[in-house]
Amino acid sequence: MKKAEFLPSLYTHNAIIDAQHQELINTINKLYEAIDSGKGTDEAKNALAFLMQYTVFHFGGEEKLMQEDKYPLFTEHKAAHDAFVETVKGLYQKLMEEGATEDFADQVEQEITNWLIVHIKGMDLKMIEWKNHRSGNQMDNLM
Repeated sequence: MKKAEFLPSLYTHNAIIDAQHQELINTINKLYEAIDSGKGTDEAKNALAFLMQYTVFHFGGEEKLMQEDKYPLFTEHKAAHDAFVETVKGLYQKLMEEGATEDFADQVEQEITNWLIVHIKGMDLKMIEWKNHRSGNQMDNLM
């Protein structure tokens, strides 16, 4: 079975963002479990729908933080968020049309799990570092 892991390299050291990233990883694993267990499209659909809702919530919080301090890479970061939301919508449509197959699980791994890891290690860490440098502290109370 596929599994996403929240490795130490994914910590931003912002308690709120890290907790939300962990929830995203947990939800991805619920999606993998639904696919692997043969519980069918309905359970996978529910997990993917929750992932979509939680992703939109999480991205909204990050975008608010970036806008508050006029983060110079906001437009690029938001565009990445928007593209990911469209990817998840596309996967939801594929799930509805083709079901919870192994091919679908492979696509989830590539387009959701791997994307999220690369995004956190790149854009999110860069944004947090910039905000911490600018504010002189951690931003745990800003979200």
